Amino acid sequence: EDPATARAGETFYQFLPRVIMGELRSAADIERRRLLKKGLPFIHPCNELIRLFSATTCVALLIGTIFGAKACLFFCGQCAVALLLFESVNYLEHYGLERRQ
Repeated sequence: EDPATARAGETFYQFLPRVIMGELRSAADIERRRLLKKGLPFIHPCNELIRLFSATTCVALLIGTIFGAKACLFFCGQCAVALLLFESVNYLEHYGLERRQ
């Protein structure tokens, strides 16, 4: 089941936590399989999920260090808005779609 597909009758606020967790699980599973093919454990410097989350955290900390806590909060807020906009597009584009098995 595609986590980005909104179920028929599901509100956006019911869809949002399910899709965020589902996409994270799906991404972690894909990354785990990619690393297994290379003979690497999930916790490894080659893990792209860990690298990308670390990079975002470093950017937030850098912004906070240079421009202060308000700028860091603004950055985190804009990340949340970007996520909401992205998932709202998923919701609208995939609402009630069902794949044939």
